Amino acid sequence: MRDNTASHTAPYVIAVILTWNDTEMTSRCIESIESGNYPAADIVVVDNGTNPPSCQMLKKRFPHIETVQLDRNYGFTGGCNRGIERALDMGADYVFLLNNDTIVHADAIQHLTDAMEQRPDAAMASAVLLRPGEEKRMDFHSGVIVPDCAYHSHLHEGELLTEEYRATVETGFAPACAVMFRPEALREVGLFDERLFTNWEDYDLCCRFLRKGYKLLTVGQAEVIHAHGQTTGHISPFITYFFTRNRLICLFRYGKPLGILRHSLHYMRTLYWQVRAYGFANWPAHKAFIRGIWDFLAGVRGEGGAPADRRDKRKA
Repeated sequence: MRDNTASHTAPYVIAVILTWNDTEMTSRCIESIESGNYPAADIVVVDNGTNPPSCQMLKKRFPHIETVQLDRNYGFTGGCNRGIERALDMGADYVFLLNNDTIVHADAIQHLTDAMEQRPDAAMASAVLLRPGEEKRMDFHSGVIVPDCAYHSHLHEGELLTEEYRATVETGFAPACAVMFRPEALREVGLFDERLFTNWEDYDLCCRFLRKGYKLLTVGQAEVIHAHGQTTGHISPFITYFFTRNRLICLFRYGKPLGILRHSLHYMRTLYWQVRAYGFANWPAHKAFIRGIWDFLAGVRGEGGAPADRRDKRKA
């Protein structure tokens, strides 16, 4: 841990980074935090069962970081939870959860912390996610949740980050890519649901925060570059399985029966869009799709019957 005595007035922020079978992207993410302007930040890196383990190598490269070496892959939910638990044990005032394929702008942590300090009713604050490249084109700014069809829309996706989007605004959803959590809120509602393993865990946590009356923020001044889908592929059989099964879990967990019935046509249309996105001739994805529905009905949770194939097999 770093000596933060010189910055004792700044809230203590601990960044949590989950990595699996990758050290280069993780190293770039760590470097972006360590070269930032925030005076009171530490880093916890969780290796989610990489073979051979990577924590020792990362610790050698970055002596200041804390590491958590897991014996196997516990999914995004389990891996993140082990890191968040370590950060809470270390006394974090805020926990900054990051995908390892992110690059954090020098002032991002300060802007997120300022927003959380000004809004004690907020459980979490998300940075604006930018696509890689010279343009500041947004991958995520803010979102809306529709529980009765387990749907979340991303507002302003693909638009340029201009001054009109620089304010801090309330959002109904934020992906768990670059989000700062208030520990008290996490202790009240719980961490990620490990029965989901991966995918839809952020939707589930946002719904739990909102049900408890917390607010969710997007901080327009906080910038994070996100190279989306580097670990699991944008549309791999692996992701297709979890997307399908976990969406159904969230649909019946947070939707109301009459509302689900009323939105059923919209839900069916989104299933068609999902199949069209990965390709009608993509048989591995079809099998993963059907297995996801079957395992939902059978009550299979956790890693379940997910295919191991993480390659993106979309049609050209």
